[in-house]
Amino acid sequence: MTLPLPVEQVMPPRRVVRSDLLGSLDISDDDLIEFGDGLLGFPECRSWALLRGSKDGSAWLQSADHAPLVFLLVDPFVFFEGYSAELSDGELRRLRAKDASEIAVFSIVTLPIPGQQTCYANLQGPVVVNVAARRGIQVVFGEGPFGVRAPIELAALI
Repeated sequence: MTLPLPVEQVMPPRRVVRSDLLGSLDISDDDLIEFGDGLLGFPECRSWALLRGSKDGSAWLQSADHAPLVFLLVDPFVFFEGYSAELSDGELRRLRAKDASEIAVFSIVTLPIPGQQTCYANLQGPVVVNVAARRGIQVVFGEGPFGVRAPIELAALI
């Protein structure tokens, strides 16, 4: 009796993504997140690596297109009590989301100037990622209880 040979797994292509802050990152092309419109202020940067941060609820978003461009992200649901984010049907379509469980929401953190410990999270313009489809968008919510400069302690993030 002959046994079938195992099917070789095809490994997705890998690339080295250079980061001025994080160093050289070996990233699978399948792990990159595509932002069709880029991020606000950076429309030309569309390919990003989402990397786990050192603390729960934190992450780094590194541009695969531009080495100096990296953002510290936080899960606003972890750090800001009562935070909510409602996405429109159009935003869900752009993310190719079939279910809310595929969606992750992050706030971009502005790092403090030297000598200060307070950072600020942008709760009004979160980055939203469909982790299953590897698609991302940045949304901007209108006036509401959450603004663009919500204080968060640096010690909570690193």
